[in-house]
Amino acid sequence: MAKLHKILAVMIVLLLFPVVIASIYEYTRINDNEELISTVYKKQLETIVSSVNSYAQDIADNWASRIELWLQYPSNTERLEKLTNENNSINGIFSLNENEEYRTLFVGNNKQETISAINNSLREHKEELEQLKTYYQQGYRKIISIPMSGENILLTFAAKDQKQNLNLIFIDLNPSLFLKNQIGSRIQAIAHENFRIDLVYRGTGELLLSSERDASVVQSFDQEGDMWFLPNVKIGINLKSQTISDLASSRIKEGIILMAIVLFVLLLGIWFLFVSVKREIQLAQIKSEFISNVSHEIRTPLALISMYIETLEMGRVKTEEKIKEYYAVIRGETMRLTDMVNKILNFSRLESGKQRFDFSGCDLNTITHNVLETYEFHLRNKGFEIEFQPASSIPEIQCDKDRIADALINLIDNAVKYSHEQKRIEIKTGTVRNYAFMEVKDFGPGIPRKKQKQVFDKFYRVTSGDLANQIKGTGLGLSIVSEIVKAHKGKVSLSSPPGQGCIFRLYFPVIRKNNS
Repeated sequence: MAKLHKILAVMIVLLLFPVVIASIYEYTRINDNEELISTVYKKQLETIVSSVNSYAQDIADNWASRIELWLQYPSNTERLEKLTNENNSINGIFSLNENEEYRTLFVGNNKQETISAINNSLREHKEELEQLKTYYQQGYRKIISIPMSGENILLTFAAKDQKQNLNLIFIDLNPSLFLKNQIGSRIQAIAHENFRIDLVYRGTGELLLSSERDASVVQSFDQEGDMWFLPNVKIGINLKSQTISDLASSRIKEGIILMAIVLFVLLLGIWFLFVSVKREIQLAQIKSEFISNVSHEIRTPLALISMYIETLEMGRVKTEEKIKEYYAVIRGETMRLTDMVNKILNFSRLESGKQRFDFSGCDLNTITHNVLETYEFHLRNKGFEIEFQPASSIPEIQCDKDRIADALINLIDNAVKYSHEQKRIEIKTGTVRNYAFMEVKDFGPGIPRKKQKQVFDKFYRVTSGDLANQIKGTGLGLSIVSEIVKAHKGKVSLSSPPGQGCIFRLYFPVIRKNNS
């Protein structure tokens, strides 16, 4: 057994060492992993910022294309009207040709302010505006944003008119209305239930738009970015349920918990393997002890039989009385051998399922009475007092009478073996719910609670107090009882208060009668 414990220790070390090392390594890299997870999520948030900006840019490109189409086909006034009617964030649309002549395409309430802003932009952003024309001539239309004195901005791009003259187009845009009407639905769709997206004035910190409908206060952001053509607006994103730091920490904890579960499963598997191997080793030892005991049990009666027969053959016994005594010993030892062999054969047949049962209706009172009648002389001769308490009325059970008798005989034989000072056996029958039972009670030393489940295992014998050496046996009696009861779809119970003997009770299902 000590060798088995060493093997177990080696297995634990070999299996658990990699897991423990991996757990320690993972724990020491918590900060690195947190940084990695944070980086991954920030990349994802950057993608969201880019998505919002791209959507806004697509809207502006669409406006530019529609305005340019109207410039080339000015007779279709509905096209421009439809654009301005659909987008109340547009306060005015103006064009400036190469001769620096203004043309009002659409105007709201801020014409003079817009013209003034355009003039300022021509002075302050001259190079950028010229670059727009260059880009357009090269096949690329770029839109730039120029802040006005208030909150509004000028969206500026190049476009050709009906005569293929190059014009600069200025759109007086209200950012607040643009974000609310054009961007609001988009950030709702992107945010869904995972993120909170806020659009905020960079200068004042005022909340312009949020994916949270009831939001009124700006929160700290996990990730920030700029609106490409709204330079005075920034976009901020938070994870809704937790911060990136919390998320990273929770992922690390999940990894450690997973490793702990794996570790637990491995330990459980090792323990199960250890218990199984230990049980097999114990069974092998029990089998070895069984063979040794049976060999000893057989050798003793054979030696006695051989000695008494040899004595009789040599004619050394002169008196008739002594001869009868020798014959009685030979017969007793022969019966002992027969009983031992029969017990082994019966158990072998029961365990292999080759035992045939002849089921019929019977009652336990009759079976018990017949067994006691047969064994009464044997029991009285050993000095035992037998008390049988039959139930006054007991229902029939479906059973094999001979096998039930075998079970009862084994219990009685067990009681005889383990009863020393108080040679008394009580047997009773009765009914509990849908079961009829027979019970055998002895007044021996009893069985410790820890070993009560094991006594029904094959070859097992109680070894406490040197009982195994004092009382010979094969360790099959109670196993045979258990197998017989199982074959009858019954159950066995054992009660053994310390120092008060044992009570074995065999339960058998009663025959159910159909009500007519």
